[in-house]
Amino acid sequence: MDYADKRVLIVEDQRPFLLVLRGLLHDMGATEVVTKPSAEQALSLCRKRKFDIIISDLHLGSDKKNGFEFIEELRGKKLLKATSIFMLISADSTRPIVLGSIDRSPDDYLIKPFSQAQIKARLNRAWNKRQQLLPVFQALHDENEQRAQQQAEALFTANTHYRGTLAQILIEIYWKNKQYAKVNELLAQFDKDRHVLWIRIYQAKNLLKMVKLDEAKAMAESVLVKNRFSAEAHDILAECQHLANEGEPALKTIRQAIKISPYCVHRHVTACKIARKYKDFVLASESAQAIWQLSRKTLQQHANIWCEYIRSILDVAEHAEDKRTKNRYQQEALLAMQRGKFDEYLCRNNDNFDFLIYEQIINARVYSLDGKLADAKRSIVSSQDAIEQKYDAYPVFYAPDSIKVFFDLGEYDEADTLLRLVNDNHYAIENTLIQTDKLNASENQRQYMLHNKEGIEHYQAGDFDAAYLSFGQALHFAPVNTGVALNLLQCILKLISKNTTREPGLLNECRRLNALLGGMPMKTHYQQKFDDLKKEIKGFIGKAA
Repeated sequence: MDYADKRVLIVEDQRPFLLVLRGLLHDMGATEVVTKPSAEQALSLCRKRKFDIIISDLHLGSDKKNGFEFIEELRGKKLLKATSIFMLISADSTRPIVLGSIDRSPDDYLIKPFSQAQIKARLNRAWNKRQQLLPVFQALHDENEQRAQQQAEALFTANTHYRGTLAQILIEIYWKNKQYAKVNELLAQFDKDRHVLWIRIYQAKNLLKMVKLDEAKAMAESVLVKNRFSAEAHDILAECQHLANEGEPALKTIRQAIKISPYCVHRHVTACKIARKYKDFVLASESAQAIWQLSRKTLQQHANIWCEYIRSILDVAEHAEDKRTKNRYQQEALLAMQRGKFDEYLCRNNDNFDFLIYEQIINARVYSLDGKLADAKRSIVSSQDAIEQKYDAYPVFYAPDSIKVFFDLGEYDEADTLLRLVNDNHYAIENTLIQTDKLNASENQRQYMLHNKEGIEHYQAGDFDAAYLSFGQALHFAPVNTGVALNLLQCILKLISKNTTREPGLLNECRRLNALLGGMPMKTHYQQKFDDLKKEIKGFIGKAA
């Protein structure tokens, strides 16, 4: 490899090592070596110039983009050429860092300190691989998957030195198209190497995608016998246990995977999914926070990831066994909300996100958790009015918490309308907890609808005593539902008008409902109905009403 015509970029925040590394590249023949102390400065440069070789340290200063985030943004913004090689270097040789580095798929990863001979050998090897597989890498760079597949299949058939890399590229393409049989055919060509762990990992993943859980589980377990530190094998095993409804084993396995390799977003997404299903809200919160931290400075970070982190903290508070824990997590969520307002990455990259609206929604959740349902109702309705005024289509990041509050308040029609609205706008709510809440709310909703319907029938038949009981039961299952509260109030007024002694219990209930509805924002047709009742209410309970 001739370094004289290669443009090299070194990103290193420790100046002494930066100078040493630049000297090594010059000694290897490189004539154009540019250095930058941060990923941010390097990215700014890469927008103007393309480099053949980029060597970046992993740790580039506190609260600065690290090497993981640097390589993701280079790829995401197409700032690398198909021929470019990216080498990640670090003085940290701990297993989590090494596995996290491998997970980002740099062309190579080198641990400090290293010699000129070592870095030269690694760079030469990476460059030769790029050149040999350039037709495939160019097609992938151009996002031409069909051409990438054709080129990879042709090179694989030619029995090149890089069959393993080609196989892995092809498998990812086959998986996108659900061509699981082709994956099996491809892996079968490595039969003599069938005990190589990466092959067995891919076999296990393919079995999992085909929902052959027992076989996938057995394959993953066989990998763990050979290497108990295989985080991918733990991932596969946890997914199998999850799909087989083996809650405790799935939670234990995914925790072990995270312990081995904690810097993988996909692993934490899996952990959130499993933890929510089996109600381990602390694990779900920890992984939601990890996803946010790993995504915060990348192209992948957006408001719904941060919102998921906030709501996961409130989920812990909601399911806490004691008041102290509940209050601690509520305060943690509110503090995280305040920090988010001043987070430069969050503010800079999410122009469509309104912190004040989301704060109203979160306040509604907190009020609901504290049993302050009227306050929750006011806050959630105000937030939805603000959303309607600001946006043409309902933004997905507001939906899960809004829907949850509506379920908690017994405003089932509002929750269902919002679910349909979000789905009609081609958003999918993947929050398992919201789906669980919908299932849990379905019985309450059924009871509410049943009793409300009975109440209407009794009222229309003139049986106001029976209507009063039915509307009261409906309100029990939907505690601040505007419609049923108005129905009950209307029924009470009929009973009071028939009872010349004005029974105190009915008058007190009339006052309570009047106060509840009087301070609550409501839709136009509900407001009109309430306004029509006000004169009659005042006649019974006085001008103070």
